[in-house]
Amino acid sequence: MDTSSIQVMTAEKKTELVDFMMLCFPTDFWKEKDWDDLLNDPRAVYFALLNGGQIIGNVFIYDWQGEDDYVKIMNLAVHPAYRGRGFAHLLLNHVTDVYARRGMKRFCAETRATNFAMQKVFDDCGYKFRTEEKNGFENPPGSAYKYELRI
Repeated sequence: MDTSSIQVMTAEKKTELVDFMMLCFPTDFWKEKDWDDLLNDPRAVYFALLNGGQIIGNVFIYDWQGEDDYVKIMNLAVHPAYRGRGFAHLLLNHVTDVYARRGMKRFCAETRATNFAMQKVFDDCGYKFRTEEKNGFENPPGSAYKYELRI
């Protein structure tokens, strides 16, 4: 699957996006109001990896260009049936490529301290571990590992 399968999704697809996120994160997902706010914010961009028109992966970013000059990876998810195939790497590298061409040189992200698969993806894609935030997650509670990529 190549990057032509990655598309920017808009607020019109909110139901699909929310359903996908609930599938991937059944206990830790954003409230509907949060989705409404983010999907209507021009700095928030939702990239979806599609297979036959269905979302099989996503990366949701917030573009701080011109203000703090970094890209925040808000979340990255792959459908449970498609995990282990390199799609998280594909999505993360897609964001890096798109935003590096726009002049961005810093990318920030976080994951649960217990999410070893995502930690490996960050490591594989050149992100460096920066710090641990105790109680960085709520549902369920847990520490957040903060990562950064500088190019």
